[in-house]
Amino acid sequence: MEARALRALGRRAFVLAFTLAALVAAGCKREPAEGGEEVTVAAATSLRKVFPKLREGFGATHPGVRVSATYGASGELARQIEGGAGVDLVIVAARDPIDRLAAGGHVDAKRARVVATNELVLVGPKGGPKLTFQTLGTALPPGEKIAIGEPGAVPAGRYAREALEKLGSWKALEGRVVLGGNVAAVLAYVERGEVAAAIVYRTEVPGAAGIEVLDGGKGEWAPKPEVWAAVTTKARSRADAEALLDFIAGPEGQRILASYGFGPIP
Repeated sequence: MEARALRALGRRAFVLAFTLAALVAAGCKREPAEGGEEVTVAAATSLRKVFPKLREGFGATHPGVRVSATYGASGELARQIEGGAGVDLVIVAARDPIDRLAAGGHVDAKRARVVATNELVLVGPKGGPKLTFQTLGTALPPGEKIAIGEPGAVPAGRYAREALEKLGSWKALEGRVVLGGNVAAVLAYVERGEVAAAIVYRTEVPGAAGIEVLDGGKGEWAPKPEVWAAVTTKARSRADAEALLDFIAGPEGQRILASYGFGPIP
């Protein structure tokens, strides 16, 4: 009996030692470094066409980094980050959302930077009224409307309102303006033939069906849209987010942006 008990005790000791060894071995297996897990990007809707290419280009030189992106109006993205959304890098279509996030401690204003520029254009359905920025206030046909982004949340809408105010036509058009929640929604009003014209970024035009550019936003009255980016102060993948931002602002990122109609960093 005593010998059997000793043998049983020995078996239990062996099982316990094996289990402990397995646990130790498991504990030594390191998960991927936090910086290499995933970079979460919140990007303005106006970047929805180009960002997949930027992600692809970045991935070619950083194969171990996963990048995911969500798109929305710049003002709405800022609100989401203020509400605690897990974002590593934010890219918006104006400086205001960055300043707002910096004031709340969500980004470092000193590290934020312009990564591209854009241009406002007046677009309309092919075969529609031939309008210009200067003639909108007087030549928009009776009963017709114009679409712009919601000025309080969509930088393209704020730029549009600013342009129309400088041209002295905002008051005449204010009651005939249809507001969109982002630039894609504004463009859709024209594509569906619901408005005679819309003010969007030039980068929205390629690939749009049945739309033509009626006028470009050039001149002293025309705003100069800028694309701003910053790594958030609570970024979980800070090193990789900084690397992605450097890539976007670097030669290859700028080449990709230019191929989609964005202008250079001023």
